[in-house]
Amino acid sequence: MDPTTARQVCRLIAGIVVSDDDLSPDEDVFVNKMLTHFGIPLEERDVVFPIIYSVDAAEAMSAFPEALKREAFSLLVEAAAVDGTITAEERDYLEAVREVVGVSPETLASELDAALAKRGG
Repeated sequence: MDPTTARQVCRLIAGIVVSDDDLSPDEDVFVNKMLTHFGIPLEERDVVFPIIYSVDAAEAMSAFPEALKREAFSLLVEAAAVDGTITAEERDYLEAVREVVGVSPETLASELDAALAKRGG
């Protein structure tokens, strides 16, 4: 994955974890984990700015290749569940991108339940 696309995915992840105006310690760790996963040094954490908010998330995701859309969506679901709860704002964010990815509302609900169960929430 090219560095520009990696930064875009990280910006989406940062957007969902701050969508409820609260960055929990677990969410902060998750953002760092994603930066490392995508080869972005933690000293360059500011690459997640400007954050992509839900109103622009679908447009940003639509530019990704199909395989990356699904990977990014899975990471967004994981990010939403990382603190053990899914807020209304996080659900709204996921709703904003699910159609672009080709995910049904039922599949989204199932994936959120699985992510929460994995976290113990």
